Amino acid sequence: MIRVIYRSLLTTIVNAIAGALPDDPFSSRGRALLYRLLSARFGRAPTVKGGCRINGLGLVVGDRAFINRSCYFDLSARIEIGNDVVVGHHTLFVTANHELGDERRRCGAVAPAPIVVEDGAWIGCRAVILPGVRIGRGSVVGAGSIVTRDVPPNTVVRGTPAVATRPLEPLLPAG
Repeated sequence: MIRVIYRSLLTTIVNAIAGALPDDPFSSRGRALLYRLLSARFGRAPTVKGGCRINGLGLVVGDRAFINRSCYFDLSARIEIGNDVVVGHHTLFVTANHELGDERRRCGAVAPAPIVVEDGAWIGCRAVILPGVRIGRGSVVGAGSIVTRDVPPNTVVRGTPAVATRPLEPLLPAG
């Protein structure tokens, strides 16, 4: 019980301090250092804008990732964000789903599933990424989309639920 209270207080304090920092380049990188207190791991040169909330353990962010303002990371399961990924403001990463309960309470047991965003992807503002989704390398998720299933590499998806609208040219090899 003490451990749960400690973790909850630490999460609240870290998110409050990170949110209070200004949006200059120094503070954007400093947030990544603060979030390490919540066991988040960041690669080289991340940018994390203010107002984000990390709720749990298991966030992994790659090199040069850009996370815009007020994103929410529900870490009931692991979330991995690759290198050179750009995440638009107010994006939700939701790793917790629920089983269907009986008639007394339809919302049953939590069924967490991880989220993976591969290298070079771009997620538009106010997108919602649901449990168990993998967003392929170099893909684009349109603003306001709700992603309920995997996105193939180099594909644009948009809508509610998100559907593929067109393919993209593959990314150049890293070099």
